[in-house]
Amino acid sequence: MTMSRGRIILSAVVVLLGAVALFVVSNIDAPGGSADARKLLTGVESRLRAAGSARVGFTAEIRPQVSGPKATFAGTSLIRFGEIGEWDTTFSGIVADGQAPVEGRAIRAGRQTYLTSPSLTADDGRAWFAATTPAFWGNTMANPNLGLADLTVWTGFLARTPGQLALNAATEELPDVEDAEHEFRVRCTPAQDPHCPPPFGTDLDALFDEAGFPVYQAWIDDDGLIRKLEVSFSVINSGTGAADPLRPQGEYQAHLTFTLDDFGTPVTVTAPPADQVTQSRLVRRRE
Repeated sequence: MTMSRGRIILSAVVVLLGAVALFVVSNIDAPGGSADARKLLTGVESRLRAAGSARVGFTAEIRPQVSGPKATFAGTSLIRFGEIGEWDTTFSGIVADGQAPVEGRAIRAGRQTYLTSPSLTADDGRAWFAATTPAFWGNTMANPNLGLADLTVWTGFLARTPGQLALNAATEELPDVEDAEHEFRVRCTPAQDPHCPPPFGTDLDALFDEAGFPVYQAWIDDDGLIRKLEVSFSVINSGTGAADPLRPQGEYQAHLTFTLDDFGTPVTVTAPPADQVTQSRLVRRRE
């Protein structure tokens, strides 16, 4: 019996599709394939915990789309990674709207964060204050509690990247970073991740009621340790809530850069003595 031309073509298509499917599955499961790339991305946080600690240099900028307060941050953090991250952060410069840079320091010990700056003062003269104490750093955006310089906020998002989004994130389009051969770009959208954009878990959530779709660019080395991370996103105060003159209006753009090294170097984090932490209700900028 002879097979018709149509059946021959149909059979060939079925065989071809089967071969393509087999290739895709094999490529995903093979060492060095997309499955390994996905593990590199989503395992970022767990491998930092395994490393124990790192030195993190950072720069961050947040500015209005049209008008409003803007700020930049620069400095270095010594971070001890864990279920509850702890760190000692030095701000070499916090700049509010072109004002002279101010220095500062933040210590996260256990679940408490304490801050100090030679440019800020409390009524009782004590140098340190809790993160929950209102403090004026120059403008609303120049507030370390926004979390823009907190690496652990952003690596947590990478660790929760959904499977298919992580599979598609590997790229070779980013500028090269020495000793970090694996490059990823993740654009977080609700269509691919129903939890995106999620609450930030920082003071950003109190200032803005909407967030744009974050873009994460990550460079990871052969040991699976992240060496550089860039984050870009927007936040919006839509004005639909109750009027609050302290909340910035409209849309703001943020860009953050983190570089990591000195993994595993011992980091000691100690809270300031209680008698050095202010009991004042407000910390002001020095005149």
